[in-house]
Amino acid sequence: MNNLTIPVGGMYQEWSCLMDLVEEETAKTLEQLANTKGWREVQACEAKDMGFGELAEWSVPETDALVLIDDNYLVCLHKGDLVMN
Repeated sequence: MNNLTIPVGGMYQEWSCLMDLVEEETAKTLEQLANTKGWREVQACEAKDMGFGELAEWSVPETDALVLIDDNYLVCLHKGDLVMN
C-alpha cells in the first residue's frame, strides 16, 4: 500500500459524525492512520452506505476523490491532491 499525503484545509468525516475541516494536527493523525492501518478510494454511494452520508453528498464526483482510512474516517481530496509516496 502506498503512503498517502493529506493536505490541510480539506474536509473529512469520522464514522457516524459530522464532517469537519482537516487542520494540521488532524492531517498528521489521518496520514499516520492511513499509512499504518491502510486506506482505499471509495465511491460516494459506497461511502453513504457505510455511514459517511454528509461528506459523500458534499463531495463533487468529477473533481473529488473519497478516501476511506481504517474504515472509520473518510477524507475528501481533490483528485489532483491524491498523492501517493
